[in-house]
Amino acid sequence: MSSSDICGNCQAALGPGARFCPSCGSSVFSELANWYDRLCAAGVDGALFAACTGLLIWIGLKWWIAFPVWLVLTEVGYQLRGSIGKSLLGQFVKEKNRRQHYLRETIGKTASLATFGIGFLMILSKEQLALHDYMAKTSVLRTGNAGRIRQAFVSIMLLTGAALLAYLAFNPNKANHSLPPFAKKRETALDSIVAQMPAVMTIYIYNGQGKTIGQGSGFVISRDGICATNFHVLKDAYSADAKLGDGRIFHLLAIHAYDAERDIAIFQLGRKTSKGIERARDLPYLTLSTEDAQIGERIATIGSPEGLSNSVADGLVSAIRGESGQKYLQISAPISPGSSGGPVFNLKGEVLAISSFQLVEGQNLNFAIPVGEISKLRDLRANLSLEQVYWQNHLSPASRAAARTPPTNEPQESTRQTISGTVTGSYLGTVHNVSGDMSAPFGIFIVEEQGMVWGCMAVKAPLYGSGPLYGNVDGQKVNFSVNSPNFKIAFDGLLDGRQLSGSYTVENPDGTSQQGEFSLAKKDSKKLPSSMDPIKDCPTDTEINK
Repeated sequence: MSSSDICGNCQAALGPGARFCPSCGSSVFSELANWYDRLCAAGVDGALFAACTGLLIWIGLKWWIAFPVWLVLTEVGYQLRGSIGKSLLGQFVKEKNRRQHYLRETIGKTASLATFGIGFLMILSKEQLALHDYMAKTSVLRTGNAGRIRQAFVSIMLLTGAALLAYLAFNPNKANHSLPPFAKKRETALDSIVAQMPAVMTIYIYNGQGKTIGQGSGFVISRDGICATNFHVLKDAYSADAKLGDGRIFHLLAIHAYDAERDIAIFQLGRKTSKGIERARDLPYLTLSTEDAQIGERIATIGSPEGLSNSVADGLVSAIRGESGQKYLQISAPISPGSSGGPVFNLKGEVLAISSFQLVEGQNLNFAIPVGEISKLRDLRANLSLEQVYWQNHLSPASRAAARTPPTNEPQESTRQTISGTVTGSYLGTVHNVSGDMSAPFGIFIVEEQGMVWGCMAVKAPLYGSGPLYGNVDGQKVNFSVNSPNFKIAFDGLLDGRQLSGSYTVENPDGTSQQGEFSLAKKDSKKLPSSMDPIKDCPTDTEINK
């Protein structure tokens, strides 16, 4: 019996004219796999790649996991002399070494794909070789007829899968969206949100006497301590502190921008020390979402309800409402007192909205302001003090006039009443800058209302600092300050009869400071005009020194 009558694979005897071994199914002669053979194998390999990649993305990994999956399947294919699909369907790749295999499966197939798939369609030619076969100098051969049954089975499965995908694509309602999208993470995974806690804060609000009058929530939006909250959280604050989720405490230094109607405030964190003002640096911060919220979207909140910091709650975007040009997200995550101003996250860990208010008349009716409102204000730098913002919103010219209206027997709508304190009036004297050893004429014109003082300060050259002042009265102690983008002057005085004297500190943005003393005598008890607005009407240094 000649060697041509024996199977080279299993050494079994071959019959006359046999093309395949009856024992092992191996091909007696080398035979190129046709286009249909290769199409079925490619279908198996493609389905396996999509299933592995999709599963890994679905459980929480990123899209780039597709590249490691591709490399792993390529190595497995080298061990099987082709690929898993080719091995199952009785095919193998005729190649000499691993370098040739990787050239074919990576650069070669990328080139076939880059030619708009024409490289793959070349298997329909007479040579039955694809572009990647030419590049790597390989060919795909059939090992026998045992793969025909498996090939038929794979063909049926591929056709069934294609029909199912077409059905789901054109009948989304009937499909009921039962297949989870690969790009979607587990809805129960809140790890990315819990990790944001250090950038969420509890805000403590104080009045002019330093007493706590309320609290709220807020969050950091930039590394240098720029933060956001609801305006209503800060509107009654004379000063405020913020405690971050990691336990660090900062002072609220300035309001950079606010919109009372849209209930948004942007502010600056830092610390006031004996050496001056230290601005916050390298803080954890949150990323603002650039995508619009969708009804039914999963969300989670972090806030400080009733002072309980770092409280996490989840829910849904129940609806998107609009009122007077303002858009609100109705959410099912609860908003309790103290949670206002906190972030509302999507499941990517991005800020989608700001917790704002709750309708107490209903059940679980909570509303948040879309984060797009922050983007409109975040780059503004008005550098207003909390005292300035307080007076701008509580003592507008109309409200000051109402506050000075003498009481009558008729019921009054406003609960604000004029306090006939001994501080209201004009004071003239001198101020001495001890650090620079300079003195200048000095005067203040103030009104006392409910323990607060407001008015104007005027100082002659060589010193400066004229402008609106705001402060408070506590017995004989009179404290007030003048703020500008370039400095803050804080006065601590003691009222003794008609004499008001004390010390002051000039705080500069670079952290340096200057010390001084002042002495004033009360000249009269006249009130400022009821229509006066200190922000607009107080004289400046330029006007004083004309």
